[in-house]
Amino acid sequence: MVNAEKLFSETELIDIETSIVSAEENTSAEIVVAVATESGRYDRGECHFGVVVAVLVLVLANLGWATFGNAEDGSFLDGIPIYWQLAIVVAGYCCGMIAASYDSRLRMLLGTDDEVVEEVSKGARLVFLEQVLSSERQGGAVLIYVSLAECRVAVMVDDRIKAACGDKCSPMINDVQSRVGRLMGEGSVSQAIVEGVELAASRLKQEVPYREDDINELPNHVVLIHPRP
Repeated sequence: MVNAEKLFSETELIDIETSIVSAEENTSAEIVVAVATESGRYDRGECHFGVVVAVLVLVLANLGWATFGNAEDGSFLDGIPIYWQLAIVVAGYCCGMIAASYDSRLRMLLGTDDEVVEEVSKGARLVFLEQVLSSERQGGAVLIYVSLAECRVAVMVDDRIKAACGDKCSPMINDVQSRVGRLMGEGSVSQAIVEGVELAASRLKQEVPYREDDINELPNHVVLIHPRP
């Protein structure tokens, strides 16, 4: 699992923070960047993976018994004794659960896309509440939230941005999410974030222009979250 707190070099963090500073010279909106190792626990996926491992181990054990053991046809009744089969199932399930608990990719293997989207949205909302809504903002704020395990991006804006951008708000959010997500898939996460910040600023420049009396109300540093919000 990629650790958000260890992913970026000092130079990459400086590049992102510099892009935020430059972006906020063109708009009075505050831009917040948050990167989380993962957004959800995916407990159901962990249980499902344990079941799959248990069944797989049981099948392999019976095949092995049929091939090398004393069973005539490898069936449950004539093959491995039932108490050993129960022990194999329990052991397989526990091993699968333990393996999935250490690796979010295993937990998400049997999860649905809707579940992943829901967990990422939930993580973004928690960060938005803590980092943005809890602070005063005269010009509004935008959150670019990246979840590494899911390789997903969520962009959230407050009511001030929604009111200023109107019908242009949703297209802006979708464009920033799409660009950051696409660039993350191609390579550098830091570069993807930088370009997302620049795109958001370019869209906000006209709708939420920079004011001479503008004050930097929210920190420009990248919020790093491990393991999840």
